[in-house]
Amino acid sequence: MKQPACLFLISVLISCNRHTPTLEKTVTPVRVSLVETYTPTEGQRYSASILPNRQVSLAFRVNGFVESIHQVRGPDGRKHSIDIGDLVQAGTTLAQVRSKDYDLQVSQAEGQVKQAHDAGQAARAQLTQAQAAATKAEQDFERADALFKETSLTKSDYDAAKANRDSSRAQMEAARAQVQASTGSLDTAQATLGTATLGLHDTSLVAPFTGTILQRSVDVGMLVGPSVVAFAIADTSSVKATFAVPDIVVSHLHKGSKLAIYTEAFPNSQFQGLVSAVASAADSSTRVFQVEVAIPNPRAVLRPGMIVSLDIAEAPRSKRVTVVPLNAIVGSPDTSSQFAVIVVDDGIARRRPVTLGSTYGDRIAITGIESEKEVVSSGATFVNDGDVVQVIP
Repeated sequence: MKQPACLFLISVLISCNRHTPTLEKTVTPVRVSLVETYTPTEGQRYSASILPNRQVSLAFRVNGFVESIHQVRGPDGRKHSIDIGDLVQAGTTLAQVRSKDYDLQVSQAEGQVKQAHDAGQAARAQLTQAQAAATKAEQDFERADALFKETSLTKSDYDAAKANRDSSRAQMEAARAQVQASTGSLDTAQATLGTATLGLHDTSLVAPFTGTILQRSVDVGMLVGPSVVAFAIADTSSVKATFAVPDIVVSHLHKGSKLAIYTEAFPNSQFQGLVSAVASAADSSTRVFQVEVAIPNPRAVLRPGMIVSLDIAEAPRSKRVTVVPLNAIVGSPDTSSQFAVIVVDDGIARRRPVTLGSTYGDRIAITGIESEKEVVSSGATFVNDGDVVQVIP
């Protein structure tokens, strides 16, 4: 009885297996690119960040409350306080603190100068009188001394003439000291006036050169002083880029050398720069030389912070290399190689290990695969070895 039941169960399983549909493999859509050969051009490309030709931070030299900020007309036709991105001309008063307090100081200092001047004139007049009196007293004493020696003058008259001379001398010295004191007072008052005048002048913050506002940290009514940076202004009529090169490259660079400069912000434009400075010694830690390039920027299209690349001429490279798009490189599970590409062979994805070389723009040199092959350049990370793929335009 058990044997027919077992045979029945096997027959049922076989029947079910015959009717089970075969699972079809999923087709993965991908884009491909040809493996090409490329002859590297002369030179090497370096990256750098754009810096303004010069940049300064401006702060008031005196304390005070901001009374006004320079106004400019905006795109809507209305006036507003200068702010980030606005262009200002050299000599423009960017902001001003309340000046009436410093006007009062100047007035007080001017009054002190006048008082010291008048006191000095009076002291000099007294000195003149004292000198005249001292001269007369000296002459009287000389006559009295001569008469006393001839016994023609009494001792009391002689003593009186001598006392008058000594008193006149003391008065003259006192008058001279008063003149010196008044002169010192006048110098102090004039110094105070000068400080007050400078303080009044420093209530205005003036643009030292024509440039663009990078930062504004003050507003009307705000208390400011030397510790508060009010504005940051940069001259972008020309900009500069600083980058580092090894010793085998620095020998090709000299002041005045022309360099081609590119930026992704303007992919169809090429800018020209001139080497303005080359470090005379390498950095002790990185062993590279700093190079600075000046770039004319009359239209202000290059802005501080932009990333640019520079072509540096070196020895010519004539050897052709095999290149693929950077997007075609994927990690390889094969322990013999760290990277791989996905080759499309009759609609089947095949993983091929490769060794990477130098990069040239958006392409990278590889070894381990011949040219004219098709490699997956979009969707490679989602494809496994042996997957069925469909190439889409």
